[in-house]
Amino acid sequence: MARQRIFRHVARLCAAFALAAAGAAAADPALLFDWQTERCDRWDIPDAPARFWRDASGQVHMLAGNEANRESVGPDLRHLEHVCRLVHAGAEDPDPAARNDRVWIVSVFTRDGVRIEALGHAEYHGHRHGRACAADDYMSCWRNAIVALESDDGGRSFTRVPGPPVAALPYRYDRDQSRRSGYFNPSNMIVAGDHLYFYFFAEAYGVQRRGVCLARRKLDGGPADWRGWDGQDFSIRFADPYAPGLTEPERHVCTPLPGLTAPLNSIVRQPATGRYLAVSPMVAEIDGTRTVGFWAFTSTDLIHWRDRVLLAPMPLLWARDCADSYAHAYASLVDPDSGSRTFETVGTRFWLTLVRMSLDAKCRVGPERDLIRFDVSWPAQADAPPTVRAPRADR
Repeated sequence: MARQRIFRHVARLCAAFALAAAGAAAADPALLFDWQTERCDRWDIPDAPARFWRDASGQVHMLAGNEANRESVGPDLRHLEHVCRLVHAGAEDPDPAARNDRVWIVSVFTRDGVRIEALGHAEYHGHRHGRACAADDYMSCWRNAIVALESDDGGRSFTRVPGPPVAALPYRYDRDQSRRSGYFNPSNMIVAGDHLYFYFFAEAYGVQRRGVCLARRKLDGGPADWRGWDGQDFSIRFADPYAPGLTEPERHVCTPLPGLTAPLNSIVRQPATGRYLAVSPMVAEIDGTRTVGFWAFTSTDLIHWRDRVLLAPMPLLWARDCADSYAHAYASLVDPDSGSRTFETVGTRFWLTLVRMSLDAKCRVGPERDLIRFDVSWPAQADAPPTVRAPRADR
């Protein structure tokens, strides 16, 4: 059975991407983080899309960790060293109003490489805090919000920005809730004109509809200036339900964008075409066949996404194939030669990075996770499709 699983895994990846044999050594350039050799402890794992920035001295930083946020640093994306020092960790605060239980830093922006603004995916797990949740179950008791953090030392450490969250449901935590709720998985922040944008995923709850939402603020704004898309404009002011006087919750929820059913993990701008590219983990149909993997979209206005194309067919964390050896999640698009401090622009050749998770004999995901990459070629010619392959040893 084990031999059959290995054969199917290698055959699928070779057919899709002309990959080298599975189980590459740590020196393989396809590995950006090798859990076997680089981890600082057992649960030091990649658990979010990789985000990159250059500090004021030109050093490149990468975050792709879990709630114990650690960075990798080096002179460029091809030579990063994992650092065991924590740059931030949530306080495991039992108060749901604090949004400071467990926090993943998942989005960064900087103009000067010294002050780094960040968005945190803040999870509150009521089952871990006494009788805060009646269900006593991880998924049932999960409430999520998006919070603001900042660094004044180029990204060596981050602190929470005082004040309300960037985006939270206009409802207080309900100890009797039976499924996860809130706003999840902020994308990277991206500049368009004089505004900064990011995407996030909303679960259906109260008057909030399920889907991908978009928020923006002025470049020189702050955490309180983010406004959500209402279907026509950016008029939604997110509200803190723990502040006094909150009424009319329907005025404080976002309108999901059309045509998107799964989170947008990563968005980049391709100056050669004037378009934006995004990647999303999805299950969709191709000629009536259920296809699982990472899909790419294009947009010219950040609102309407089209030209869906299968970028990388492979089992996902939430749509895994138990006959395979791995599941995958948390895609990111990045050009190692981008001139942007936050690598938000790409040429016609760039990387797709993914978290690859080993499956055990019972199809469970544990801590054995690597951050891997593939080379993407997406020509600037109209209607030219992207191609994906394993990197050459000299790249």
